[in-house]
Amino acid sequence: MNIVKKTYLQLLQNRIILDDQIIPVIIKDYWYDNTPCVTITGFSRDKGRYNRQQRTIYKKLSEDHPLFDEDNPNEKYPHLAEYQRKEYEIQINVWCNTEREREEIVNQIRHLLFLARNHHYSYCVNYDNETHNCKKLEEECKARTVNGYRGLRGLCPAPRMYEYCNIYKSNGILTNTIRISPDYERDEYDHKPPLKRSIIVINLDYYEIFLYESKQTICANVELNASDIDYEILLNAINTHCEHC
Repeated sequence: MNIVKKTYLQLLQNRIILDDQIIPVIIKDYWYDNTPCVTITGFSRDKGRYNRQQRTIYKKLSEDHPLFDEDNPNEKYPHLAEYQRKEYEIQINVWCNTEREREEIVNQIRHLLFLARNHHYSYCVNYDNETHNCKKLEEECKARTVNGYRGLRGLCPAPRMYEYCNIYKSNGILTNTIRISPDYERDEYDHKPPLKRSIIVINLDYYEIFLYESKQTICANVELNASDIDYEILLNAINTHCEHC
């Protein structure tokens, strides 16, 4: 599954509720067997504007790697990362039977998209939706308990200290490229009774990333500019995608 489609599936799944029922959210090109439901489709809009690039980063080795040192398990070795910036379009389709269902579901989706773009604590990769705990702190998320300015807005009160990482950033999506179009209606009148359909279109850029294992003597280190947001997103995406970080 494409990483962008997977991101929006995680963003919406089990979060849309209508009449005390969870609305199904699936990856599909047409409506689900039951309505109301939400389907997600995606299309590459990439025109090859960005070249593929390579960087070397230092990461810990997996325990089954031939160079893994049991006496020094935290030793970091160079790994080759190859990445390319790409353009993508997501379509969120709302299928329902009444205008009330359409309005409520579309409003909920737009609210969830707003929370994710604005760094709400519930879209931190370290937040556990079931226990409400922060995986880094191993206790309840501070954004739920601290009543300061950031806490009242649903933001992590100390993002650097608690290692806040947004779902977009962790999957290599550049948040400043996200463009959400106004929803429009495309009802299915050949369906009996007519099936109501609303579509929300989202265009964005993201990084397609590959990480290669390498031996200690092969790659030379490349210093990355920590202030460059592209490199920052790249490193976070690599660290999230790979095991044994």
